[in-house]
Amino acid sequence: MMKTMTAFTFEIDDPDAAAAEILEQIDITRLHKNSLGILTCYTDFIDSGAVRTICAALPFDVIGMTTAGMVVPGAVGEMALGLLVLTGDDTDFITGTAELVGKEIDGPVCNAYRESCAKHSGQPVMILTFVPYINELGGEIIAVSLDKASGGIPVFGSLAIDSSVDFSLNRSIYNGEAYKNTLVFALLYGDLHPSFFVTSFAEDKIQKQRGVVTKSKDNILMEVNNMPVLDYLQSIGIQKAVSFFPFVIDYNDGTKPVGRSIYLISKEGYAACGGYIPENVTLAVGGIDYSDVIRTTSESLEQISKKKNNGGSCLIMFSCLTRYFALEANTTDEMDTIRNTLTDSPGYIFGYVGGEICPVYTEKGDLVNRFHNCTFIACLL
Repeated sequence: MMKTMTAFTFEIDDPDAAAAEILEQIDITRLHKNSLGILTCYTDFIDSGAVRTICAALPFDVIGMTTAGMVVPGAVGEMALGLLVLTGDDTDFITGTAELVGKEIDGPVCNAYRESCAKHSGQPVMILTFVPYINELGGEIIAVSLDKASGGIPVFGSLAIDSSVDFSLNRSIYNGEAYKNTLVFALLYGDLHPSFFVTSFAEDKIQKQRGVVTKSKDNILMEVNNMPVLDYLQSIGIQKAVSFFPFVIDYNDGTKPVGRSIYLISKEGYAACGGYIPENVTLAVGGIDYSDVIRTTSESLEQISKKKNNGGSCLIMFSCLTRYFALEANTTDEMDTIRNTLTDSPGYIFGYVGGEICPVYTEKGDLVNRFHNCTFIACLL
């Protein structure tokens, strides 16, 4: 059976003190045969050398990323570092990296996955991955590449983010090193039974009008109902297409709809979105505000609580930065909701991210890998 430990520190400027705090909370003598660390942090922990010092002090591989906020049991913080340790005798973890150069990433991702798989005789139960937020790539291509490489093994993770205006300081983390353009991942093996949870928009915040995407290419939405996208939006009463009016995309395959942020409107009048919008899917316009964030997160936590009563020793959660912005001045309220709700829960970690990768369930209970925007995701192990 897998067990968990958690630790945190707010000590940014003194790497040795930060490492000492983490080691005080992680009892290394209680580690089992195989262990993995999952680390999230404010960017300054990288610049000060604290991340490198902490990882060097730990006797297991650590993967992670920068985030705009962190929650672990006992701590909530926007300028903090959190660590979740998975450890077990009947579980195993194989880690790897793939450098992302240009837009042809299938080869590097596939090669990295195969090299890591070759180190283990079994079949991975799932893939945990963290990726830098790279404007030129977006997140959907990462999810698709991992899905192709693995043959559909469940992929869970997110895009790193930071608190800078242009998100230029975000990094992925692997054993203390930070990367601007490298995907990091862990293959999880053994007696693990992951459950996945996805929540984006409250039902009453999704407009009733539905359109069909009639022209698109990857993440570029051109026409809805055979109308230019801006004309379509105006026809349903929306005068400006901005991120405050994200799309809700229904693949019409029995899976839960996914959120899509609008990143910008091109000079041609096309909407560049945070993920792919295939032709023939159904499109609606959603909205999100403070009350929706708290309500949907609370509903997700209630579902997770019911599920974990049947077993579960680890909970990994991420929420889109769009939801963080929707909180306006109350920036820690979603994080406080998590901490106050999960008082008797197994080890967990939460962070704000720039895009979410999480499988969704079909009507038959099968899993389909998806990329999300504006969404709260969770994996219960």
